[in-house]
Amino acid sequence: MEKYAPIDQALLADHPDTQLELLQTTGVLGDIYPEVQAMVGFGGDGQGHKDLWAHTKQVVLQSLPRREVRWAALFHDVGKVRTYSTDLGKVTFHSHEAVSARLFDRAARRTALPTETQRTVSFIVRHLGYLEAYQSDWTDSAVRRVHKELGEHFDDVLALARADITTKRAERRQKHHERMAELKRRAQAIAEADAQVPALPKGLGLEVITALELKPGPIVGKLMRELELAVLEGKLPAQGANSVYIEFLREHAQAALLQADPHADK
Repeated sequence: MEKYAPIDQALLADHPDTQLELLQTTGVLGDIYPEVQAMVGFGGDGQGHKDLWAHTKQVVLQSLPRREVRWAALFHDVGKVRTYSTDLGKVTFHSHEAVSARLFDRAARRTALPTETQRTVSFIVRHLGYLEAYQSDWTDSAVRRVHKELGEHFDDVLALARADITTKRAERRQKHHERMAELKRRAQAIAEADAQVPALPKGLGLEVITALELKPGPIVGKLMRELELAVLEGKLPAQGANSVYIEFLREHAQAALLQADPHADK
């Protein structure tokens, strides 16, 4: 049996909160994932923050029973233990999503969690804050950019964002769920409208590879998405000549490449 298997089974159980608590009290959880165990006893009365372990179990319970979403629910706040601060006179957890994702990556590699599961869970955890920050006054461009950036993982991140509310105040829960539902409706409507007419001409990707002397791969895909966003935001014409898009990338090449690959200048 793989080392992560007991946790995986607990997460996909009918009552994952109960199963996780059993693994915690018997020491199994701490042995496999001390990063998660560290949340036990953190928060609660007198600490100015909710009980992190109780919150985590509740979020797992409220999450859709999809493997990647449940794993992300388990690890989404592990970074709060390390980023807890009261330096500004109030409790803060600066960049805890990024720290949570890094802690998960290490734990997943250590316990040989399947690679594809690792990648998806890490993405969900790292980008959770993108959707939880949503407000009704976001412009269509802002919703479009977040939807495109999250891509195929948008629904999973949204599923966790919707579950990440454990207050007992019914009105706050309702408002949270309404915000997430509104975001989903807007993202779908914008995507459907954008899909009616392709933003970029066919074959542009090959032109970008040739003109910028790139190799086929993720960087090219991200540059193409940058071009699509530029069209949707009115910075470039739709279905224009290839030279228009190539010139745009030449003018913004360094910034675009660094955004696509932070290590491109190294």
